[in-house]
Amino acid sequence: MMRCPNHQNRIISQSIGYCPECLVEDSKVIGHSMEKHRRLRQDDGLVDEIPSDGRVVCGECSNHCRMNEGDTGFCHLRQVRDGNIVHRYGEAAIVRWYFDPLPTNCVADWVCPVRNQSSYQWNSELKNLAVFYGSCNSDCLFCQNTSYRRMMAQGKPLMTPRELAGVADEKTACVCYFGGDPSCNARHSITTSRLLNESRQVRVCYETNGKISRKYLDEIADIVLESGGTIKFDLKSMTSQVYQALTDTPNDHVIRNFRILAERGIQSKNTFLVASILLIPGYIGLDEVRLLCSFISECDSSIPTALLGFQPHHAMSDLPRTSRKHAEAAKKIAQEEGLTNVRLGNRGLLSLAEYNYQ
Repeated sequence: MMRCPNHQNRIISQSIGYCPECLVEDSKVIGHSMEKHRRLRQDDGLVDEIPSDGRVVCGECSNHCRMNEGDTGFCHLRQVRDGNIVHRYGEAAIVRWYFDPLPTNCVADWVCPVRNQSSYQWNSELKNLAVFYGSCNSDCLFCQNTSYRRMMAQGKPLMTPRELAGVADEKTACVCYFGGDPSCNARHSITTSRLLNESRQVRVCYETNGKISRKYLDEIADIVLESGGTIKFDLKSMTSQVYQALTDTPNDHVIRNFRILAERGIQSKNTFLVASILLIPGYIGLDEVRLLCSFISECDSSIPTALLGFQPHHAMSDLPRTSRKHAEAAKKIAQEEGLTNVRLGNRGLLSLAEYNYQ
């Protein structure tokens, strides 16, 4: 395992080059990970960074790409033409879909309303419509679903909301949007959800990085609450420098959106928001877990929170899997911070690796 050049007791990924302490203390060292992001995106034929010096601002997600004429956004879905933001594929989105038998391997499976409904026990034919969006507004170095990158670069396959909703049948109990990420496909997912629920109830779920445009956030919350679904919200990191190094994007709007959704949950008295924290060795240790769980508890201590084991992948394949000791200590921290519904997910990934997880 690679060690931080400044803190030899800390394991690191070569893609970032430094530990969280260095990222916070020295603003220059984050340049190593930023360059890694750019090279990876260039190799995959993607816009290499969030456009920031243009005159036309895109409001379709929280990145707010600032583009000039002919520029393409970070998500590859929007472009500037004749001075306006246009959708490159009209009403269609880059998307694949498949059916999963219930119960699925879901981040929120232990609080899933479909799994817990009384009819589930005798109706084993119920299924989930899994919708994989082939675009994303983050660039996670640890991404587990990198196939979206090729889809995003190629701009296919494409489906309109009506085409996507049309694949559901009478056994479709729920739909889950993931990817990539649904946050840069907000309008497409909203329209699809409305069509799915025209004649019967289909529970709507999102698995997202939370980088949703403010103009869509309330409507998405309404749909999820009305249908009895969940929003599975991946917080990643509270420390802005760590978040930036891991994802190539800021986290200020992510934190804001989580607060707003938590308040909606309190007002509705429904459990519709689920937090997830990926325990990345060397980067999301106990200090970061405490910051995250303190924030969640401050919003609402009853929010179900999943602590997830890390599987080495993409540009962070040089790290070990999350250790059992790391995961168990993280759960204890979450409970100390007042969270009342904490679960260790991905238990099968937990390892016996030895590393500093403070």
